[in-house]
Amino acid sequence: YKRQKKSRGIKRLKKKVRKIKILVINHVPEVDLGSYEEFMTSDRHNFERFYFASLKNPPSVDEYDALWVMGGPMNVWEENRYPWLVKEKLFIKNWVLNLEKPFFGICLGHQLLGEALGASVIRSQTPEIGFKKISVNQKAPPNNLLRNFSEDMLVLQGHSAEIANFSKNEVSVLASSDNCSIQALSYLNHAFSVQFHPEVVDETIQNWISIPKIKQDFYGGLGTEGIAETLDYQQKNRRSLIKGAKLIYKNWLNLIEKN
Repeated sequence: YKRQKKSRGIKRLKKKVRKIKILVINHVPEVDLGSYEEFMTSDRHNFERFYFASLKNPPSVDEYDALWVMGGPMNVWEENRYPWLVKEKLFIKNWVLNLEKPFFGICLGHQLLGEALGASVIRSQTPEIGFKKISVNQKAPPNNLLRNFSEDMLVLQGHSAEIANFSKNEVSVLASSDNCSIQALSYLNHAFSVQFHPEVVDETIQNWISIPKIKQDFYGGLGTEGIAETLDYQQKNRRSLIKGAKLIYKNWLNLIEKN
């Protein structure tokens, strides 16, 4: 009888995870969800991709619980070259500032969030390409996306622009690097982003360098030998990189669940 009672108690403690529907804004097919696609699928969260570059009307915000914005080879200030960026920026600004719904951005998505929050996005004095070290802010607030993230693991970088400053007090800087002061951020309790690429999987870098702009950046920053070393690092540290990506993903889910 006692064993049955204990078993029932354990069952009562199990938390039912709410399934969410995520809108994923992609900019090019080659820069995609990576490991996060598997995590979302495994957790049975629904996700749909949308490209503002398609010039179609974006879906209704009411249809989705969360917004993810991925990376891409374009810069935030290139509206003349990519006119659809204007609509995308308005969409993000409405989502984050007016609706205050859950958000996660990576690289370009990080910079677009920064601009929506009133920050400047500028060319990097020293572009970061390849696997680099970041420093997690130990004084970060409780809503820390990088909680328990290992600083021993290098992260994949691929950017030549960065967020320069913020005027909003509600923004917290969660991590930095020697050449980029804002590697991760949070806004209030619902919007989070990272400058680096936690989503990296086996095919990620090869897919990226099939894009001429990214290929130019990587070969210019690393050279042929450096690219080979970068690919080798990813292969040797595959499990740890995926573990780090999953930690960020789980932290994000827990944070938005509390919101």
